[in-house]
Amino acid sequence: MTLILSEMQIKLLRAEVEKSFPVEACALLFGEHKEDVVTVDKVIVASNILESTTRFEVDPTFVAFAFEQAEKEGLDFIGLFHSHPAPATPSAIDVRYMKLWGSAVWLILSTLDGEIAAFRKLDDQTERVEIEIK
Repeated sequence: MTLILSEMQIKLLRAEVEKSFPVEACALLFGEHKEDVVTVDKVIVASNILESTTRFEVDPTFVAFAFEQAEKEGLDFIGLFHSHPAPATPSAIDVRYMKLWGSAVWLILSTLDGEIAAFRKLDDQTERVEIEIK
């Protein structure tokens, strides 16, 4: 699977990480699924209601509203973004919650080195997703 993002979206996410630091930043990703390619058309930055440096949670009411808006715009849910004060790989907590989100992409940015990586849960396996920036 390939995840396509624009340079502008990456800049937006990096800016949000800088603004939120040391609290984990988070966002919802919406766009279009086409076979084995997902394209992000809309990034909705969200507040981390835990205000934690090691975990994130988005207000469920905000998530519901974002999903309603995306549906009105004809956009699919692509996945979640968050920052990590560690390498850009899913933590044990991430892996546990990934199971709840089906095949959604989890985009992670490391605040240690700026690396960005994407993953999804598929058949109880955590799979790396290729990122293409346009």
